[in-house]
Amino acid sequence: MKVAINASFLVPKGGGIKEYIKNLIINLVEVSDNIELVVYVSLGMGNYARSILPDKIRIVETPYKHGDIISTIKRSIFEQHFWNKEEKKENFDIFHSPFFHSPKMEKAKVIITVHDLRFYRFPKTYGFLRYCFLKYKVPQSVKKASHIIAISDFTKSELIEAYNIPATQITTIHESINKSDFSFKGKKLVDTSDIKIAEKLANKRIILSVGHIEPRKNYKRLIVAFNKVKKEVSDAQLVIVGKKNLDFAEVFRMMNEVPDVHYLDFVSSEMLVWLYANSSLFVFPSIYEGFGFPPLEAATNGVISAVSRISSMPEICGDSVAYFNPYDVDDIAQIILKCLTDNSYRTELKSRLLPNLQRFSWRKNAEETLQLYNVVNED
Repeated sequence: MKVAINASFLVPKGGGIKEYIKNLIINLVEVSDNIELVVYVSLGMGNYARSILPDKIRIVETPYKHGDIISTIKRSIFEQHFWNKEEKKENFDIFHSPFFHSPKMEKAKVIITVHDLRFYRFPKTYGFLRYCFLKYKVPQSVKKASHIIAISDFTKSELIEAYNIPATQITTIHESINKSDFSFKGKKLVDTSDIKIAEKLANKRIILSVGHIEPRKNYKRLIVAFNKVKKEVSDAQLVIVGKKNLDFAEVFRMMNEVPDVHYLDFVSSEMLVWLYANSSLFVFPSIYEGFGFPPLEAATNGVISAVSRISSMPEICGDSVAYFNPYDVDDIAQIILKCLTDNSYRTELKSRLLPNLQRFSWRKNAEETLQLYNVVNED
């Protein structure tokens, strides 16, 4: 069986989709000897892909650069012609697009992975042109796909509701994290600015939150709740890590008005894992997540989390976290306080972190994906 994977997001700063593509491919090679993988990467990314992927994989560069405006325009116009030629030349059985849109294939079965429907629920979090493209392309792709992978049952339910896709056409395959990437063991801070931040936060009770600054991340309510917590826990420090994305001005105003709120923007990977390892509590007040990795990343360091009781979070976090109503500031504050001050409760939650983490692995993800390839190929 020959499988083509569209890895155009396999770039150095490709975010979560890049991690998904990389780990899926690496683990597919480990779990199967009977598939031939052809991995298509963006123009100029061949050497990068070869540096992080197994040698036995065949890598092909497309004519389009990732993130380049001119290439994006060219891709939107000429991409279908490119894929038509590749399908005829390669004669692959499965074409897997690891994100939620795909070109048409003449004979190959098409599988797409949908991570969330953020563009559908929160369109303003995308640029205008990107949103218009997705609004046109995604419905077309999901309805014509041979099968869809959803990264959570929550995303599966979103697809069914938004596009009336039959449940039998969607398989949930959970993603994972590389636990070693988020553990501070064996690592140290070397950047001078990172060391200064660490010194400033030393011996404080750090409440950490990670995610882009945009409305769905719910930072406004978190900051108000933290201000209430400070009245009971004087050494508490709220640290927010995330790039400015949408409507961030009001969040920044609130950060400046409430004492002991620290905004760190983008941080090095070493600084991020130091923050995880040295936090007393991770808080994730987001009102919409297709999967929600950060509580798992915190759990890797034995750090408990308080998270929203909506979207995919109960599915991913199980009984290993404390839950709050993300629309209720008092509830957020009360749960944070309990997590900080109730030692028996903290111990109970800590005992549940590892069993929950063990539910997820990239190897399991690859095994289930391979099984799906075989089923779809035989249909």
